[in-house]
Amino acid sequence: MNFPLFRNKQSGFMEPVKSYYSDEYAQEHCDLYLSDELHEEGKKHNLIKYYRLHAKSPHSEDMALAYEIKCPKCGGILKQVGRTLDYNTLGLYKCTKCGNGAK
Repeated sequence: MNFPLFRNKQSGFMEPVKSYYSDEYAQEHCDLYLSDELHEEGKKHNLIKYYRLHAKSPHSEDMALAYEIKCPKCGGILKQVGRTLDYNTLGLYKCTKCGNGAK
């Protein structure tokens, strides 16, 4: 699922909005958006949900780190836990509150 991001002018945080946008549509029409990613972790191969930040225009590492983003699931604050892959595929994020556990 993809979540377009909009800046909340009162709080300064980027707010995700639930959408049914395809990856192609989100890439073409959203300046910033999150996509969910599942990763297997641990000996029991638990699935953990993370969010990947994507940008329409190229971003440097510093630009990508400047965003404060709320969790689409609980509204907590997302923390970057994975590196930027390229200029448009930015950091991997996990929620500090709910952990985005998808077991």
